[in-house]
Amino acid sequence: ALAVVTALFVAACGGTSGGGAGDDQAGDSGAGDAGALPECPVGALDDVPESDLPVHVTLWHASVAKGEEALNEIADAYNESQDRVVIDVENQATSFEELQRKYNQAIPSNDLPGIALLEDTQTQAMADSGTILPAQSCIEADDYDMSDFVPTLVDYYSVDGNLYPASMTGFNALIYFNVDHFEEAGLDPANPPTNLDEIRAAAEAIKDAGITEHPFVWHMAPWQVEFWLTGNHIPFVDNNNGREAPATESVLNSEGALELFQWLKDMNDDGLMLPVTDVPGQIDQYLALANEQGSFSVEASSAATSVEAFLKGQLDAGDLTDGRVNADVDLSGLNIGAAEFPGMEEPGHIQVGGGVYYMMSTTPPEVQAAAWDYMKWVNSVDMQVVSNLVGSNDPTRVSVADVPEVATTWADTLSGQWLAISFDQQQNGIDPEFPGPLVGPYTEMRTAVRQAVEDMLLNDVAPEDVLARAEEEITQAIQDYQEENF
Repeated sequence: ALAVVTALFVAACGGTSGGGAGDDQAGDSGAGDAGALPECPVGALDDVPESDLPVHVTLWHASVAKGEEALNEIADAYNESQDRVVIDVENQATSFEELQRKYNQAIPSNDLPGIALLEDTQTQAMADSGTILPAQSCIEADDYDMSDFVPTLVDYYSVDGNLYPASMTGFNALIYFNVDHFEEAGLDPANPPTNLDEIRAAAEAIKDAGITEHPFVWHMAPWQVEFWLTGNHIPFVDNNNGREAPATESVLNSEGALELFQWLKDMNDDGLMLPVTDVPGQIDQYLALANEQGSFSVEASSAATSVEAFLKGQLDAGDLTDGRVNADVDLSGLNIGAAEFPGMEEPGHIQVGGGVYYMMSTTPPEVQAAAWDYMKWVNSVDMQVVSNLVGSNDPTRVSVADVPEVATTWADTLSGQWLAISFDQQQNGIDPEFPGPLVGPYTEMRTAVRQAVEDMLLNDVAPEDVLARAEEEITQAIQDYQEENF
């Protein structure tokens, strides 16, 4: 059922890095040193002559399908609500990684947008880049009330107690499974796997019943490795995963990480797993589920509304891929269920994933003021309802769960029930003392983990060897980052 559904949500989804443990006073966390915050010119829009209005703000993103639909709906509603600002939404890439490369390439020429919806892994790097207008600056200048915001999100995306992104399109992960396959194998769909041992047991039962050859489909995504390790309090780098002080070296080659990697290798060696290379834009992992090569997978919660739209015949592959990926998927008769993310030991323990809205400090003051005005619109309860019910994004505000339309949808619809699980995990499945790694060279860290997993599963390299090499590469990336100062 996930065929193309989450393809481009999760292709980037990487979305599982951090901000910083948000302390009450800036600088107390010790996680990085972003320096003095730039001023937020909240009143600059009022000084623009009538003849120079509206002020245009370009917004870069890499969303597709229902995520892009929600993004456009929110921007269109804002543009229609007033006549001083126009948000120009521009899709610039097919993945977060591609969009980040484009952003970095535009820094030297100062050819940056007013707002960019980037991957959440870049928190430390973006804080260090000198191109960001921190949300904290505008929150303080505008006396903006943050009391209703989900605390774990605010903490997660803060560095030295300062919140950098102005909003989030967060999501996390669920287990998606073919209900009919579970029933045929004598498994209870109401009680799907909650940990690694139960994933293996379910895969064995389905394989023994001859239902699918490789029941567990896994696309070797680094962000899922991060979910499993962080959920089990296993660090990637030193200094409390970079939260107490800037990371100086990787500690990935640990007993806890070896346990996970050995489990993955055993699943593959025993024919219980279908490993699929994690390449942005490709959808083989989802086609495997749709074509009944596999029976269940761990994927992003952002698939929820798209999955339901597919099952109702309201969305086709062309809508999902926006012409970027060719796929012919038949979802007729598919019966899909979802539940909490199965952790190494217990369910529901996660990191935050997804996208985050950054405002650029490189634009004129009136554009910065307009960008902040728009971000307040995005964070309004009404627009967070759209973001959740249309785009499958976890709300940034706690009170969204109390909106009657949301409460009804979460209770009465398939996708809504999945969104409710995701939001519960967002609030209760993240340890604020250990929310995930805070690393400047996060892309390089993720690349090292991706290569380690692929070498282990596709080239039969021993788990201890791939972990040792990944740890070496991540440590080198951290040292290079420190020497180059971003």
